[in-house]
Amino acid sequence: MTDWDARIWQAVIAGVFIGSGWFVNGWLDRRAASALRREKLRDMHRAIYAEIGNYLANLWDEDRLQAYADAMLDRMRADAEFIPFIPREKSDTLFEAFTTEIHVLPRYTIDPIVAYYSQVRAISSLIDDMRGDGFKAMTQDRRMAMYADYIEMKKQALQFGRYANAMITAYAEGGADRAKAEAKRFSNPVADPSDRSQG
Repeated sequence: MTDWDARIWQAVIAGVFIGSGWFVNGWLDRRAASALRREKLRDMHRAIYAEIGNYLANLWDEDRLQAYADAMLDRMRADAEFIPFIPREKSDTLFEAFTTEIHVLPRYTIDPIVAYYSQVRAISSLIDDMRGDGFKAMTQDRRMAMYADYIEMKKQALQFGRYANAMITAYAEGGADRAKAEAKRFSNPVADPSDRSQG
């Protein structure tokens, strides 16, 4: 009976040891995965922040954009044959690279980031239209209206980009609580994500 009791205790101790090992390994694995996710999130935020910042620098500000547009529209008004050259833009290279990992971003930054890049893509589509034969065949009044829309879309991209980068900064500095406060403070037409659960 004593040998049987000893074997039972050995099995119990071995089971506890193995179970503890599984628990500790699982905890370490979850901790490592969480650290990797946080690192990936930081890297994505930094890269997207830089890409957006570069585009914003090229946009100047609303007043300079409008002054440039006014000068171009004056030139179009004065010369019915003048068609402005609209360069193609590629301002979402890094974002495209991250699309399969977009779920890593928290709800507080993903909404404004997606809104910004959606606007950038809409601008790119409009640019393609303005570089086509259909645009050239339009009357100057219609071309001017389309050009004015193009400038307004760029102003909207400027607002969306500022908001996205403000939210990235807030999240980096204070997590979800700081981002939630920033969403309430910042005046922007992007939907306020503060009433949603953190992603």
